[in-house]
Amino acid sequence: MNASELLKRYASGDRDFEGIQLQEAYLTEAILNGANLRRCDLSGANLSGASLKGANLSEANLSRANLSIANLGGADLNDANLVETDLIKATLIEATLKKANLTGAKMREASLMFANLSQACLYQADLHGATLYQAVMHWTSLKDADLIGAILQAADMRGADLSHACLIRADVSKANLMVADLRGAIVVGANFKEAILQGAMLPDGKMQN
Repeated sequence: MNASELLKRYASGDRDFEGIQLQEAYLTEAILNGANLRRCDLSGANLSGASLKGANLSEANLSRANLSIANLGGADLNDANLVETDLIKATLIEATLKKANLTGAKMREASLMFANLSQACLYQADLHGATLYQAVMHWTSLKDADLIGAILQAADMRGADLSHACLIRADVSKANLMVADLRGAIVVGANFKEAILQGAMLPDGKMQN
């Protein structure tokens, strides 16, 4: 199946595309809301500006794909491969990304409000200016991540690994960071007002009582 056939089938009412192979496909601004793309290979595909609201992309391979400015609101991306994926200014509001691999993903100014990133790997991800208001990040790895100016207000980051992350000017107010690891993190100008830090390892290596 090629990109053109996929769009034609979607337009005719088909929504089940599980396991299709569309590496490096050109699907910019495609409308695929609610599509079942589970276990699909869309690695290197251009989905810039596409609408994938409520789509099932669980276990899909989206590594190095271009999803900048795409709308993935409410999408299922559990266990997806998003290594080095371009998600700049993408909308991921209420999306689920549990155990997703976002290593090195480009997520500047992405909207991740109310998203579930529990146990996801965001090692060295670029979340500069991203909005993660009330996001769920239980045991999420944000090691070495760029969170400069990110909004993490009221996020649930219990057990998250933020070691060596850059949180300059980040808003972490009212966030739950119980037993989180902040060792070596850069927190200059960050707002931790009313954040819960019981049992957390602080940037200086000391444990918060």
